Amino acid sequence: MKYLIALFKFLGGVSLMVLLVVGLAIPISIYEMPSDLLVANNANDLVLTNATYVDVVTGAAVSNTQIHIANGQIVAIGKEPPIWKQQVRIINIEGAFVSPGLFDMHVHVHDRKYLGLYLAYGVTSVRNLRGLPMHLRWKDELNNSEWLGSSLYTSSPVLDGEKYAHALQQTVTSPEKARQLVSRYKDDGYDLIKAYGYLDKDVFSAITEKAKELDFPVAKHGPNPVEGLRLNANKDLQSLEHVEDIFQGPLNFSFDPVTLRKWVTELKFINPTITPTLATFHHLTQLSLNKQEFVDGLPLETLNPLYRRLLGEFAVNRWLDASQEQARYNQREEAFLLDIVKELDRQDITLLVGSDGGTMYMPAGPSTHLEIELLEKAGVTPLTIIQAATINAATALNIEDQYGSIQVGKVADLLISKNNPLKDLFTLAQPIAVVKAGQWLSKEDLLSLKESGKNPSNLYVSIGRFLEDWLTRKFH
Repeated sequence: MKYLIALFKFLGGVSLMVLLVVGLAIPISIYEMPSDLLVANNANDLVLTNATYVDVVTGAAVSNTQIHIANGQIVAIGKEPPIWKQQVRIINIEGAFVSPGLFDMHVHVHDRKYLGLYLAYGVTSVRNLRGLPMHLRWKDELNNSEWLGSSLYTSSPVLDGEKYAHALQQTVTSPEKARQLVSRYKDDGYDLIKAYGYLDKDVFSAITEKAKELDFPVAKHGPNPVEGLRLNANKDLQSLEHVEDIFQGPLNFSFDPVTLRKWVTELKFINPTITPTLATFHHLTQLSLNKQEFVDGLPLETLNPLYRRLLGEFAVNRWLDASQEQARYNQREEAFLLDIVKELDRQDITLLVGSDGGTMYMPAGPSTHLEIELLEKAGVTPLTIIQAATINAATALNIEDQYGSIQVGKVADLLISKNNPLKDLFTLAQPIAVVKAGQWLSKEDLLSLKESGKNPSNLYVSIGRFLEDWLTRKFH
């Protein structure tokens, strides 16, 4: 309720007129469609000549290659020029490197424009981990080629226990209700369930059991088990989120490498897939250390105005007000989170790239590459990081037959870079071009997406979407 009170404060206080005006925002927000979205058009064949493609399975970079794309899919890869159809666009990329499009597997998409921004940075698919009704609409619009953005996979609304749940999450306190919600969200068209770690153990068990019955994936906040359950309760989940929760949970805030090593060894027995989300804690640390100077350097104009205000009120301001002692502690914890990732990698735990973009003033696009940079800083090799952002992500989503690597028959989601990303990961943050489902996006197109991203939906429309979600969960 405090979120709703804060929301009305933004509008100048609660009154009947304000409530009426806000109520009208819901239908307006449902039918709102920005006029500056990029058009989807992959009608013509595309051939990339003189390409060096990156094989994410073997780690090889294969030069002097032709890649032929038709109907959004890769139809031929080889040294010899294919036989062209009459309507084909041939682009000599002059030895540039072609990688599979990247996945960011932990984002919070507050605006359509975020999906254009991710695409502009070579992130061709994202997994949104706090689903709202608007995400189902946007997913349908993208699938129907109504506009162009990163492919959107979205979780259900977050299922949380009573203790920490807030207005953006669905409180669930009984196993029966949990099973009902899992079935409902499956029918609604969400791609997975997002479960928090603060659920009652019987409720969490009901969620995972019902999800397994329906073949409906679950991603869980925190690799550590729900209180009262063993680690094995997290087995076979799509992924486990946030290495920060390893430090704060099973390690009990201890900077102890021996305990860490033992716990990761136990974790390995359930063969998990982990999304570290280092970038969001990095932002938290920078906010506490460098205060307003750090904020002033961020592209705040790309943030949805409602969520920018909510983030400021309920997350960012806390760290701007942090003491220097707290800031130094945050630095120490951030360094230890890198050690946790290094240990996970050392023990061959499967990793995903997930930035938690959309939190802590983290902008869509650059946040993914910050996560990549931090994984490399932790000591993970470039090939392993690229796999975490491509084939591992596709495998976690059970779409590896269509995405995640450059192979004949797969969707042509590609990132074109000047340098070899196996040796220079930073090159991925500066694409020469991007191919989305066979559609060539030039550097000019990518700049257009970035410019469009500076104009997110206005506050009024965003409030409508917020209320639609809250009312849907409150009274459904």
